[in-house]
Amino acid sequence: MPDHETVADAVDELLSILKADDRVAFAEVGGIDRKGTEIVVTESGVRSDADRTATGVWCRVFAEGAAAYRFSTDLSTDTLTELANRARMGGERLGQSTPARVDVSSLHRGVHDGWETSPSTTVDLDVKRETVADAVADIATPLDRARVVYEDRRVIATVATTAGSVVRHTIDRASLDATLVPKAADSKVRRHAGSTRGGAFLERVPDVLDTADRDAATLAAATSSDIPTGELTVVLGPQAAAQICHELAGYLAADVKAFGFTPFDRGDRLTDAPLTVDDGVAAGSWAARAYDAECRPTTPIRLVDDGRVESFLHDTHTATEANRVPAGNVVPALGYEQAPRIHHRHLDVAAGDTTREELLAAADVYIRRFTPGHYRDPFERTQRAGAMPPSAPYAHDVAERLEGSADGGTVEFPIAEGFRIEDGAFGGAISGTAVWTPARLETLDALSRERRTLTGVASKHKSRLPYAVTAPAMRLSLPIERSK
Repeated sequence: MPDHETVADAVDELLSILKADDRVAFAEVGGIDRKGTEIVVTESGVRSDADRTATGVWCRVFAEGAAAYRFSTDLSTDTLTELANRARMGGERLGQSTPARVDVSSLHRGVHDGWETSPSTTVDLDVKRETVADAVADIATPLDRARVVYEDRRVIATVATTAGSVVRHTIDRASLDATLVPKAADSKVRRHAGSTRGGAFLERVPDVLDTADRDAATLAAATSSDIPTGELTVVLGPQAAAQICHELAGYLAADVKAFGFTPFDRGDRLTDAPLTVDDGVAAGSWAARAYDAECRPTTPIRLVDDGRVESFLHDTHTATEANRVPAGNVVPALGYEQAPRIHHRHLDVAAGDTTREELLAAADVYIRRFTPGHYRDPFERTQRAGAMPPSAPYAHDVAERLEGSADGGTVEFPIAEGFRIEDGAFGGAISGTAVWTPARLETLDALSRERRTLTGVASKHKSRLPYAVTAPAMRLSLPIERSK
């Protein structure tokens, strides 16, 4: 298996090929040397476990005003030449009307060795398997089914550009994705946890599954309740609130705004409540990285300040258009097989001063977690789910060709874990669908003191992107509908 030096040589070779092509205006070339583990445990025990290694190169090439992305695990000269040609022709054939631009005058060189306290690759597979299997075996709630997937990936990544930027960084991500289906319950409990602290994440596995176990027990013990419908006062627990804030930040991405889906601009007031949302890079966070796919250092940015929209998420092109400075928001996809996308990293939502008891006292229902949201507008749903070139101006082309088709900004959130509130306490378990729009934030009237962190993987134009949100519980008004 090639080592990182071999990968670095392939990056240099591919970069040289692209530099020598006069038809290429600009290009980014990256290489990865990846080592990792995947372990799958069910209610019956360990289903599979394996150590895996992989190497590869990727490039994002700007030609004829458009961009294309390619990835390959073959590092031979013939394949690198073909990769360069395919990427260049992909941009040429796109026929994008608005040329994409990058800040070629900005050169950067840097090294970041990651946040791990001990590399995941130094922990034996037997130790990882035993840790996860024992934690699953300790679950006390009677279950119909369980599926717990532990995964770690230590990636040494190099990125270089035709403008002279070069960065190298190490990312040691580990995660646990757990699905528990309690007996005598209509819903399942699903939890994701992750960090970039490498082997140290294993110490958290028992606690993550213990918390999921307690939540599953609460769900199993609750009797089913009639589905409340109509306009209700809803308390969103920290996880559900984080899911809403994750969706809000999606509408603050410059490429999503270019499609016409975002219903607000900078300076617009979302709420009179003290809602403040930053996008940053917390050391060791699941979504943390030192540099983005454009070789930009990742820096914090305030998206919402005291209820008002302050900033959007940009790449170098959209930042130039908006006269802003990009903050490193071109996030590479997990695995690098798909194109990087404009996306948030770790959202930090400021806490309020309301206690849990005060939140519940004026509420009809409590929602602990939603299943993934569903975009009500077919055009928005299709564009978000479909493939798209790694170039934000292409969204303008789509929006212009289908002018008037977009009616974005309405998301249906099926309730995965919800409860009626009776005398300030949890009552029966409920289902149904909450309908959210950014305008609903006008009804936000309370934020809790306590916060929790949600981690996950988002899908944007078929690229799988890591994200994290630290948020407090929130109280607002939402319409609840019966599930279709």
